[in-house]
Amino acid sequence: MADSPITKKLQERLNEEKWTRATLSGYTVNQIKELDALFHEAALEKVLDEVRDICDDHIGHSKNSIDALYLSGIIALSRQQIDDSNMITLINIFADNRKWNIVEYVCQRILEYGENRNALLRLAECYENDDKIDDMYSTWERLIRVDYEEADIVKLIAEKKEKEGDIEGAVDYYRKAVHRYINKGLFSNVKEVWNKLIEHAPSDIDFFNHVQRKIAKQISEDKAAALLTDLYKHYKAESDWDTAISILKSIIDYDGKNSLIRKEIVECYKAKHADHSHVDEYIRLSNLSQSYRNIHEAIADFEKHISFDVGNFVYHRTWNIGRIRSIKGDEISIDFAKKRDHRMGLKMAVESLVTLKKDHIWVLKAIWSKEKLHDSIKKDIPWALKTIIKSFDNRADVKKIKAELVPSVLTASEWTSWSSKARDFLKTDSMFGNAPESVGIFIVRDRPLSYEEKIY
Repeated sequence: MADSPITKKLQERLNEEKWTRATLSGYTVNQIKELDALFHEAALEKVLDEVRDICDDHIGHSKNSIDALYLSGIIALSRQQIDDSNMITLINIFADNRKWNIVEYVCQRILEYGENRNALLRLAECYENDDKIDDMYSTWERLIRVDYEEADIVKLIAEKKEKEGDIEGAVDYYRKAVHRYINKGLFSNVKEVWNKLIEHAPSDIDFFNHVQRKIAKQISEDKAAALLTDLYKHYKAESDWDTAISILKSIIDYDGKNSLIRKEIVECYKAKHADHSHVDEYIRLSNLSQSYRNIHEAIADFEKHISFDVGNFVYHRTWNIGRIRSIKGDEISIDFAKKRDHRMGLKMAVESLVTLKKDHIWVLKAIWSKEKLHDSIKKDIPWALKTIIKSFDNRADVKKIKAELVPSVLTASEWTSWSSKARDFLKTDSMFGNAPESVGIFIVRDRPLSYEEKIY
C-alpha cells in the first residue's frame, strides 16, 4: 500500500504545500473539489486508512494544512465519527480569511453527512455576508433543531415571522425562545418574550402557567409574580374576571402579603359578581378587604358565601342534592328532594353544604332520568369525560371517573368497552391534558393541545 499512486500523489501535494496568507487568499473551491476527487479515489481503492494516517501525521507538524485537514476530516465524517475538529478548524481558517464561497462549500459537504451545529452557524454567516437573508433564516431554522441552547436566534426567527404577518409561526418560536432563556437564567429576555406572547397569544393560559412555574423554580418566585402581574393586567383590561382572579391567586401564592394584590382581587370579585345581591355583604363577612385576615382563608370564605344564590344547587351529605329557593337576610331556604323549603341560617349553610354547578355530574344524576343520562354518556364519551373531570375541580383519574359511573349509570360490562374508548379520547383528544402533579390525573384544557404537544 505504501506504493499506492493515491498515497504518492497525496505525499507530493503535502510536500509542496506551503500555506501562507498570500497563497490562502488565492485558494479556490475547485482546489477543494480536487481533494474530494482524491477522497473518492481512495475510497474506491480502499486506502482511506492510509490517507487518514498520512494526513494526521502531517497535521502533527503542520496544523493548518488545508489538504490534510480536509481529507482527514471528510474521512471521519464518512465514517460517522463524532470528532469533527479538523473540518471545523478548516472552515474557521477560511472564515478568518473571508473566503466565504469556500466556507459555504465545505459547510455543505459537512452537512451531507448530517446536521452539524458549527457548520450551520458558519453557513448562516456565509449567507449573511452574501446578503442571502432568506437562506440565512432557513439555515438558522435548521440550526435551532440541533442546538437546543441557542435562544437569540430563535427570537430573531420569531421577530421575522411576526414582521411578515405569520403570527402563528412567530408565537411558536417565541414559545421556544422563552424556555431557552429560562434555562439560561436570562430574566430580562424572558420578560420581553413573555410580553410578546401576551400580545399575540394571551389565551394560552396553560402555557403561561407552565412558564411561570418554571420561572419560580429556576429563577425566583418574585420574578414569576412580576410576569403574572403583566398577564393579569391584560385580562383585567379584557374584563375576563375568572381568568384575572385565577392569575391573582397564583400571584398571592408567591406574595400573599401584598396589599395592592388584595385590593385588586376585591375589585375583580365585585366586577365578576356585580349582579349578585349579596356581594358586598359577603366581602364584609369574609374580611376579604381586611389586611389582618389571612388572604387564602378570606378568599375561601368569600367563595363559599358567594356561591350561595337563588337557583344554585347544593349538596348535603344526608339530604343529597338541593336547590336554593330564597335568601332573606341570614336565612336560606332550600328545596331538597325529600325536604322541601328547608330553612337554615346562612352561617350553618356555608359550613354544612357544598355548592355545585348546574352541569355537575351529581346534579345531572339528580335532575335527569337515569335513561337520559345513561344514553348521553354512552353516546358522547368526550362530553361525559369533560362533565366528570370538571365536576371535581378539573382533576380526575380513571378510578374517579369509574366511581361516578359504575354502577349508578353504567354496568360493569358496559364500563369495560366504554372505558377503553374513553382512554383513547383522553390520550388523543386535544381538549384533554394531564395535571402537572401527575400524568394519571386528567384535566380539561381551555386551549386545545395538539397530539405532538401532548406527547412532548
